[in-house]
Amino acid sequence: MLGLEWFWEWILNKLGYQLAPFLLGIAGFVGYTALRLAWRQVRRLWCFFRSRARALGAVRRDRSKDGPREGRGLWVAAPITPPDNYESNLGKPTVLVIANHKGGVGKTTLAANIGAFWAQAWSKRVLLIDLDSQGTLSAMALRGGDWLPPKGQDSLATRSISADLEPGIFVSCAKDVPQEPRLKIITAYYDLAQADNRLIVEWLLQCKAARTRSFFRFMRDVLFGNAFKLNDVRYNLADLLQSPAVRKTFDIVIIDCPPRLTTGAIQGMCAGSHLLIPTVLDMASAEAVVSFVGEVEGLKKSGVCPHLKYVGIVGTMTSANVNQIAETNSKALITNALAAIQRPTGLLADAEFVRQSTALVNNADEGIAYLVVGNAKRQQDAKDAIARLAEYVAQQCGLPPPPAHEVARNGGNKP
Repeated sequence: MLGLEWFWEWILNKLGYQLAPFLLGIAGFVGYTALRLAWRQVRRLWCFFRSRARALGAVRRDRSKDGPREGRGLWVAAPITPPDNYESNLGKPTVLVIANHKGGVGKTTLAANIGAFWAQAWSKRVLLIDLDSQGTLSAMALRGGDWLPPKGQDSLATRSISADLEPGIFVSCAKDVPQEPRLKIITAYYDLAQADNRLIVEWLLQCKAARTRSFFRFMRDVLFGNAFKLNDVRYNLADLLQSPAVRKTFDIVIIDCPPRLTTGAIQGMCAGSHLLIPTVLDMASAEAVVSFVGEVEGLKKSGVCPHLKYVGIVGTMTSANVNQIAETNSKALITNALAAIQRPTGLLADAEFVRQSTALVNNADEGIAYLVVGNAKRQQDAKDAIARLAEYVAQQCGLPPPPAHEVARNGGNKP
């Protein structure tokens, strides 16, 4: 204490009683500012090393006696932080994901036509989400260039998976499908491919803590050692689709995934309540299905999308002239391989398969087949195949048919 008193008296004698407090105040402010700047630089340095370690850990290769092997994968990287009330809100509304890592197996065709059936025949409010940067579903649902984003703007799909849209704006931006007022679509374009890459980098290198809406959840996170939660890009779409605005507007959402596990695709898996896997019944496609199911199981067991339920594997694009031996062998391959991993899902019955039909594989500019084809026998057969599959999927998803459909099933006229 004596030392401080002596120091203060020395300053007063040197600077004067009026000037000394002012200069000390300036010195204190400068010192405080310098400490703040130094602390900011320390945090930046800490953030750099922390985010770098997280990014490298997410893509790290495993070492084995036979040499390096690829690790568990980017999308199972910890920490896994779903949004508030994630589990309790799944399925509100029902979110059907249609996915397979093999292209050309009818994913987009099924997404468009199942959605059209539910909207037209069952009077459901359906939202289609196109997560493929090629925009095939968007072009199929909207004629001409109506699905293209305005010049200088990103597509709706890009803005959705980037968390750029508030729920109310997301709902209002969904585009109307011309032939069916109860069917809407979130469109995609080639900018989505860049967004898929950008979001991965931003997610791995981010340092900004996520906001917790609830004070009680924030306190719980503090008490249990999880106070610094990062925004998890895997759940951007889930957070959007589980919002009250979307739940109030749509009865069901159908997500058309690309044939690869992009950022949009993983968001679709995490937002989904049910998964339908289309496949062509040949040996190459059968092997791809088994690989895809194994990857989905890895995501589920890692806690990324543990509550995603399988609808099943549906055969598509097969015809009466197909090599029956090849089809039988591919079915056996799928069945036996799935049995080896405790059979998490399986092939649907042949009655639910959607066979090859020119009525379904029509030019995208003509619109969604179920809404635009006529009533000739072959065309009606194609529509009936979609109806059978859509009814089965609805049953698995817990989507009730309207009373009018029950009348139709008992001999009345279809709506």
